[in-house]
Amino acid sequence: MYRVGVLLLAGFGGMLCANAAPLSFQLADSSYVLLRWQMIGKSDYHARITGLKGDIVVDPDHDVADRLRIDMPIAQLDAHHRVLTWALKSHQFFDQANYPAVTFTSSRIIDMGEGRYRVLGSLKIKQITRPVMLYGKRSDDSRLVSSGGYLRLSGNITLSRQAFGMGQYPALVADPINVEIVLVATTP
Repeated sequence: MYRVGVLLLAGFGGMLCANAAPLSFQLADSSYVLLRWQMIGKSDYHARITGLKGDIVVDPDHDVADRLRIDMPIAQLDAHHRVLTWALKSHQFFDQANYPAVTFTSSRIIDMGEGRYRVLGSLKIKQITRPVMLYGKRSDDSRLVSSGGYLRLSGNITLSRQAFGMGQYPALVADPINVEIVLVATTP
């Protein structure tokens, strides 16, 4: 079994109008995912995935209609070292040739009151899909409007490499992996 720990800070803020229509946000180029792990027990390493695609739908009147989808292209993974980047994209880890993206899809976003949210969903890496739960908190810097809207989300999640079929080299590469998520989304 693997453990998932998440802190997701959401920029959903602003006054919500009664009977407002659902708002659709598209992820901006500044969104990214940062993977952090230890190698050989003490050295910290990281890789960044950019070029995220996806959308966020916020329905101010019915949180059951809210949704989040993120596609993370493995081709955009960069470990800041040519050999390490190649290894992470290889069949030993993400297997970019056969599985070009990692996908998160929410199944339910629950408004827990006082600006807090719980996001239930699934994370698919290679052919393995696992349930995950994210927690969020509303901040005041976002604008929930249909034109010119802005939404910022950030958080952490800890995942087991072995749970997603990437448990190779356990003496060299730590398990679990810390994942930092930064999503910036805008309305058209």
